[in-house]
Amino acid sequence: MSNHCDVCSMDFQDEYALQGHLAGKKHLKGLRLHQIIKRSIVVSPLPKFISTNRLLDFFAKYGPIKCHHFGPNNLIVEFCEGSSAEILLNKPVWINNVRLNIKKRIIHNNLKKPKVAKDKSPIETEGVISYDNIKHIFEDETTFDNQLANFLNEVQLTDDVIEARYESVCTQLDKIFRPIFPKCKTYRFGSTQVGLGFKECDLDIYMDIGEPISEARTNSWTMQKIFREVKKVMYRMNCAFSNIISLPKARTPIIKFCYIRTNVSCDISFKNSLAMYKNYLIKYYISLDSRIRPLMMLIKYWARHFKISGSSKISNYALVLLIIFYLQQPFVNIIPPLMELQKTCQPQLVNGWQVNFDKNTVLPPITNQSSIPELLHGFFFFYSTFKFKSQVMCPIDGKVHTEAEFKRTETLPPCMDTYKMCVREDENLRINLNKPMCIQDPIELNCNVINITYKFSLLNTFVKYCAIGAEICVTSNKNNYKDLMKTLFTTVLKTKSAEGTFKLTIIASQSNQYSNESNSMETCTDIPNQTKLAKSDWYSTVFHIIKEIFEKVFKVQIVFSTEMETKHQKMEELLDVHAEEQQTIVFHCTGSHCVWRNRKVSNIVLDPSLSCLEKEAFVSEQMLENCDKKKMINTVYLDFLCTFEKKHPLQVDLTVNNFNCDDHVFQEFMYFAKRKLVEIIKRTLLYIQQFEKCYYYLYEIQTH
Repeated sequence: MSNHCDVCSMDFQDEYALQGHLAGKKHLKGLRLHQIIKRSIVVSPLPKFISTNRLLDFFAKYGPIKCHHFGPNNLIVEFCEGSSAEILLNKPVWINNVRLNIKKRIIHNNLKKPKVAKDKSPIETEGVISYDNIKHIFEDETTFDNQLANFLNEVQLTDDVIEARYESVCTQLDKIFRPIFPKCKTYRFGSTQVGLGFKECDLDIYMDIGEPISEARTNSWTMQKIFREVKKVMYRMNCAFSNIISLPKARTPIIKFCYIRTNVSCDISFKNSLAMYKNYLIKYYISLDSRIRPLMMLIKYWARHFKISGSSKISNYALVLLIIFYLQQPFVNIIPPLMELQKTCQPQLVNGWQVNFDKNTVLPPITNQSSIPELLHGFFFFYSTFKFKSQVMCPIDGKVHTEAEFKRTETLPPCMDTYKMCVREDENLRINLNKPMCIQDPIELNCNVINITYKFSLLNTFVKYCAIGAEICVTSNKNNYKDLMKTLFTTVLKTKSAEGTFKLTIIASQSNQYSNESNSMETCTDIPNQTKLAKSDWYSTVFHIIKEIFEKVFKVQIVFSTEMETKHQKMEELLDVHAEEQQTIVFHCTGSHCVWRNRKVSNIVLDPSLSCLEKEAFVSEQMLENCDKKKMINTVYLDFLCTFEKKHPLQVDLTVNNFNCDDHVFQEFMYFAKRKLVEIIKRTLLYIQQFEKCYYYLYEIQTH
């Protein structure tokens, strides 16, 4: 039957029904999965004694790798082109005299999953170059230079990929929209154009429609009319465009979309020609010295990794200008100010601003011989001490100017004459200095490139991370910067936010859980007669239950200190310390076991006479044993402080603070610990009363 869809393996009664199916979401979803399968391979089992880095380098010889994922004993590789996967699937492949078992990838088409995938956008931009995927570089390589070279190879776009996936989008857009705009020409700009693009980054596009754009409602093209016509075409061609979002009221009106045929997320604008000239300037600056591009890529990745740059934060363009301005400073003197390049050329004006410069300007030789780590240290130190509140960075002359100078425009230097004229004509066109940070655009002089109002907390975060980075650079100098990049990307700024702490209050139940008997539960010998917790021992009992939970359930090691002590002691010495004599005790807990994910033990019936604490401890022990047997990786890094503080009457306040673990790990632990601590303490206190136990008889679990 001719009316058949090969992708979905479905037959249709007529051509009309088939065409309706081909335009539908179900088919397009299946088509995307089909394309992913066509480009992918699965290697299982993984060959022994071959590093992951070398294995990826081996497959990269067959074509650019779009993304990859390592499982417990398999590797999934998705190439940019289906031909790479086809070659590997149709011939024996050997590495180190070992034949690789390469199979076709299978993706189960679950109806619930594609919706989530669509919401996350067509490409997983974070995962491809996330630190977890590249950290092997800093473990395998022994020198900073080798680490940097491999880092750039892992994260930056290659010319081949730019040509195949990004430049082709512009070519296709010209063909698609020429029936509407006969003279249109589409250009790339942004990071993919200047050579600072990360793998899977978005594509910034400027489309010159070839005709004047007017704001008036006449027969000429208005922005509203352009948007309406472009969206009409995109919605009609749903086989080529998806995730279409229109932002007509943005400072630079854009349409966001995904170009399905090359799986690229795009932002297209129709009135942003200045961006092209800004790109030319950045590209020229990068060409002046071989150290500039690696330095910029390193700082861009650092800012992205710690969520300093990005949407609603410091833009990538602003970050690049920060780097340029630092490199213009007299004590660095690697990049000249723009005014030096514009002295000898006749001004070419676009929207009233000079956009041209003389690439043939004879510049003095660069005498700065600092290494990239030394330049990186200089960048961090410069901005960790910069006075952002009162100073404006001006790359046009490479100098700092004050807010007062910009308020009295006549005091500004001659290189800003066009800005002075602009302000004289319209006071509303002054540069906006009402931002936490001010960076004057070197071409569009009335533009502060920090073009959104963000909280001062972001600036504070940037400054603090710069201070940390400067310190790391100084420390890493001792071993020739071997550990610089690893330490830089793994040292997280610690904050005192509520996200890094939680508090619990434990109050003695009013249901007669304690009595006024003065017998100590530590010294009592007549256990059957000790039916209630002695009031004087309630704090000590709760203290020891919490200790057991941390050690036996959470599987952490503890050292503690009290108000009366200055040195940490081991928990083996705990019984020599009378907890009831101390008002505040601080536990410093460290561990490497994740005992909260998939917390269950199958096919084991626990003794009903065990306490809640014993049962939970048994589950933790079994989880660790099962992980060892199955050789599963179940490790995390926990490092937190727990403050045990006594209140009256009979109340304990617990405060747990993240000390030195990753935020996401502590968040996971926090949700688990808050629930378990309350549950185990409450049920264990009831158990002590019900079964007439003392705390030192409580924990008698046997591990097998």
